[in-house]
Amino acid sequence: MKPFLKLTLFAALLGLAGCKEDFIDVTNPGALSTDNYPGSVTDLEQLLTGVYGTQHTAGLFGHNIYGKAYYMWDHTADLSWQGTPTWIQLGQNNSQPNDGFLSETWRDTWKGVQRANTLLVNIEKYRPKAISQTDKAAIDLMKGQALFLRAWYYQYLITIWGEAMIIDGQGGDKLGVPIITEASTSLDQTQVERATVKQVWDFIISDLKAAETLLAGKTWTGANDKHKISGWAVKAALGKAYVYTQDWTNAKTSLADVITNSGKSLVSFDVYKTMFNGKNEFNSESLLEMNLNVDMTARGNTELSMGSSIGMVLAPTYVNDNNLPAASAWSNVFPHAKNLARFGFNEGHYFKAGTTQPLATNVDPAYITRSVLARQNKTVDPRLWVACWQPYVDSMTVGGRKRPISHFLDISEMDMEAWSFRKYLTVDASETEVNMANGNNILLLRLADVYLLYAETLMRTGDNATALEYVNKVKRRAYGYPVNTASPVDYKSLTDATKATDAVLKSDPLKYERWAELFGEGHWWIDVRRWQLGAQEAAYYQRIRGGTIQWEATDYAQPIPIDEINSNINMKQNPGY
Repeated sequence: MKPFLKLTLFAALLGLAGCKEDFIDVTNPGALSTDNYPGSVTDLEQLLTGVYGTQHTAGLFGHNIYGKAYYMWDHTADLSWQGTPTWIQLGQNNSQPNDGFLSETWRDTWKGVQRANTLLVNIEKYRPKAISQTDKAAIDLMKGQALFLRAWYYQYLITIWGEAMIIDGQGGDKLGVPIITEASTSLDQTQVERATVKQVWDFIISDLKAAETLLAGKTWTGANDKHKISGWAVKAALGKAYVYTQDWTNAKTSLADVITNSGKSLVSFDVYKTMFNGKNEFNSESLLEMNLNVDMTARGNTELSMGSSIGMVLAPTYVNDNNLPAASAWSNVFPHAKNLARFGFNEGHYFKAGTTQPLATNVDPAYITRSVLARQNKTVDPRLWVACWQPYVDSMTVGGRKRPISHFLDISEMDMEAWSFRKYLTVDASETEVNMANGNNILLLRLADVYLLYAETLMRTGDNATALEYVNKVKRRAYGYPVNTASPVDYKSLTDATKATDAVLKSDPLKYERWAELFGEGHWWIDVRRWQLGAQEAAYYQRIRGGTIQWEATDYAQPIPIDEINSNINMKQNPGY
C-alpha cells in the first residue's frame, strides 16, 4: 500500500474512533431483522405463502415428483429419453445415492419442513403482540396450516425414505427420518440422527391432530384463499395417515366424518375427466388442491414461477405436417405399455403390420374403428382416456390447430404401444406455448381417494358389504352411472374380476380401483410399499426401455442422497445402498 493511502486509512480509523457510540450504532428502520420481523399478521402471511409455495419447487410438484420419481418407481411411465443413466435406474427400481433428481426432492421437501418450522417459531414470537381477537384468530389459523403442511412434507419424507412401512405391527423400529422442530441456525443443529419409523408417524399424526383442533370447521371461500387447508382436508389427511399406519379404528372415525359431514361429493364423470386439465378447479370432490397458473415470465421448474413444468417432462407428441411425430415440449416419458392392458385395452396395435416408420399414413383404419367402439361401449375402463391420450384417435391443440396424437417421439420400436399422458397436461396448447409453466391445478387429496381408503378400513374392521359399496361408488362414477344406486357395472364381491388380468389386480377390486382411479396422481407407489407388492409389480412390468427391472426387497426405501450422508455425520444410509 502506498504511504498516502496508509495515512488516509489511519486518519479515517482515528475519526471513527473519536465518534460517539450512539452515532455509529445506527439501526436502519427499513431493514428486516429478527428485532422487527415479523411485525404484523401480514408478515406471517408472507411466511405462510412460502410454506405453501415449497410444494411447487423443482424437487416436488414444480418438476420432479411425477416423471422423475413416483411415475418411475411404480412404472406409471416408461422413458423415451435414454440420455440420463440415473433416470433409467429409477425406472429399474435401482435408484442410486448420487441421483440428482432424488437429491432435489430431498432438498425441497426439507425446505418445506424448514419453512414450516420458521413460521411456527415466528407465530409464537409474534403472539404476545397480537392484541385484537381478529389477529389472535388469524395466527391460530396460520398455525394450523403450518402444522398441517409440516406433517404433509414429513409424509413425503417417510414414505419415500423411511426404511419400512408399519405393517401388521412390524416396521416401526426401522429407520425413519430426522425429526426437526426448529429452524436451524447453526451447523450443529443440522447434525440430527434418524428417528424411528414409528416416531416419525407419531410426529405426523400429532401435528395433524393439533391442526385439526386449530382448523376445526374452517373452510375457505375467498378467491385468493381456496388453496388453503380446510378443517376437512386435515381430517382426510389424518384418516390417510391412520390407514398408512394400520390404525383402523381411528382411520374409520376420521374418514367417516369426512364422508358424512364435509358436504363433499364425487363430481360427474364429465367433470372428472376435465378436472386435471385446468377446468372445474376446487370442485365438490377436491379436499386439497395446489393452485397453479400459467406463467409466461418464469418456467415452472423454478420457485419463482406460478406454474409447474411437470407437463414439460410428460408432454405428448403429435403428428406434424410431415406425418411424423413431433414433441410438444421435452416429451421425455410416456405411459408404460403394460398399463394399457391393465385398463382392459386389448385392441391391438395402431400401425399396419411391417411398419418401419411412425408415419400417420401407416395407421391401420380397422384399429381406429375398434378403438372408437371400445370407448363408446365402455368395454375398456373409461379412465384410460382420462389419464392418457391415444395415438391417431385423440387430438391436441398446437398453435391454435388440432393435431392428432402420434406414436410417442423417439420410440423406435414400431411394435410398442407408445401413447401420451393426458393428466395434468395443457389441452388447448402445447407445453412450449405456456412457457413450460403449466397452470393446471394438482389435486393432492380428493374424495374418491377417501372413499377407497374408507373401503379398505371397513374391510379390515369386518364390514365387507359396506366396503364393497364404497368401491362400487367410485367405479359407477367412472362409467357414468349415478354414484349412490346399484349399476350394471357393480362388482359383486371384493374378489370379483376387474379389467386387469395380472396377478396383482385381476381379482382385487379395491386394489384395482385405487390403481385405475388414481393413476398418475402419485398414490400407487405408496400403495405398492404398504401392500408389499414390489416383487409382483416388477414381475408384471418386467422391463423399461432402458433395461430389465431389478427388484430387491430393500428397493421400497429410496437411498438417502450422498450429499446428505457427507454433510450430516449422524445420518445413516438405508440398507441395500
